[in-house]
Amino acid sequence: MRIALMVAPRAAGEIERYGLPFLGVGYIASSLLLDKHEVIIIDAHTFNLNPEEAASKILEFQPDALGISSTTHNRFSAIEAAKLVKKAKPDVKIFAGGPHFGLSAGDALKVVQEIDFVIKGEGEITSRELLQTNFEADKIARVQGLAWRDQSGKIIENPDRPFVQNLDELSMPAWHLFDLEKYKGVTSVEKTGLKNIGIVSSRGCPNQCIFCSSLAFHKGCLRLRSAKNFVDEIEHLYKTYGYRAFNFWDDTFSIVRQHALDICNEIIRRGLKIFWYAPCRVNTVDKELLELMKKSGCTRVNFGIESGSPRMLKLIKKGITMEQARAAVGAAVEVGLEVTLNFLMVYPYETWEDIALTADAIKEFRALPNVKPSYSFIVIYPGTELEAIAKKEGIMPKDFSWNSPYASSRYYVAGEDPSVPYFEWPGLPFEKVKAFVLKRLMTKKDLWRRFIKKLKRVRSLDDLISIFKIAFNYLKYLYVRN
Repeated sequence: MRIALMVAPRAAGEIERYGLPFLGVGYIASSLLLDKHEVIIIDAHTFNLNPEEAASKILEFQPDALGISSTTHNRFSAIEAAKLVKKAKPDVKIFAGGPHFGLSAGDALKVVQEIDFVIKGEGEITSRELLQTNFEADKIARVQGLAWRDQSGKIIENPDRPFVQNLDELSMPAWHLFDLEKYKGVTSVEKTGLKNIGIVSSRGCPNQCIFCSSLAFHKGCLRLRSAKNFVDEIEHLYKTYGYRAFNFWDDTFSIVRQHALDICNEIIRRGLKIFWYAPCRVNTVDKELLELMKKSGCTRVNFGIESGSPRMLKLIKKGITMEQARAAVGAAVEVGLEVTLNFLMVYPYETWEDIALTADAIKEFRALPNVKPSYSFIVIYPGTELEAIAKKEGIMPKDFSWNSPYASSRYYVAGEDPSVPYFEWPGLPFEKVKAFVLKRLMTKKDLWRRFIKKLKRVRSLDDLISIFKIAFNYLKYLYVRN
């Protein structure tokens, strides 16, 4: 068969990772190639194609089937492209997957008639088996991990597929199907200026953070590639394509200490002179591990601390303490790594005292050399515990449809994109929280710089009016209210 795989066009807020190849479609492609399908990858996101342009490229290929990978942020662009392709070529079979459609499968099939199948979990085996059925209903019914409609239009969700336990059995992403020379993304590896790419050494995370879509997707099931298998891929990209900088896109690279140590030692043993970045957890690193990471080429680590309030860290099930955060950040600074930190605000049951503790933590860490903390407002994703809380507390409707038209009224304040629902706890309006935090952290010069940055993103008169309303509220909270 002729199979087109599309990374969905970019969302309005452009917050998703971009500029580097997306691994999901790369893994799916390598799996489908095992059955000798003719496969192309259309990365509408990275190359900034709109849905019409993406659909046009797909139709030029005249595929028998189209696979779509999407996040919650760009789901509407994915849906629009699917509609255009189906309208022009009604016989094409469309299957969708990834962290958004996989976690909203029933709703997607109910709302978007152009989508024929949804892959609910990992897609390498499920997509391959789906195409092996030649779309015969009796065979489709036996494909694990698939949601679909029968001839009567009834939505059927087949039993879940067990997760791939031995990741070494999977082929590398089909790197040759990406036009790698055209990927010019900004690396997370600071100060290298080198050609860079993203790879993963694991899937899943056993931690239970209430807001995490990865937990919802992988159900806490952690699997690790062997150090040899992972570094084989690094060496392949190093020698074949000339890559010297790598983003390790694991949920948490250091989740299993020995796994991280083995990878670092394997990189050193092979004499690979590379630079790399990885996300870690503050309760899984120490100076010894961080020193070895730096020796093997790591230049930067990221820690998701999420809150400066011990009470909130327990409520969101983060599983860390501020003492561990201070120790990990201090050790990373001591060994000479650059450090980025993530914080989130306006959680369920959060108070002004909790917000103040988070602002104070940001200020504390910002004073350290080479440490860059940032914060944002929490976003609701399908399948998360946060979604269940939002429905229970009336933050979002119990019958909310993840695939019907939606635009957040809090987009301009939150600063991400309009397609996602935000969790705004009663009594903590975003404008007031932002002003409260900015007053603690920023100078007037910083505030003007942020305002000018927002003005540059204006695309309409409505945008301009909304931004000035927000600015007025900031000033009101900053200078009029205590």
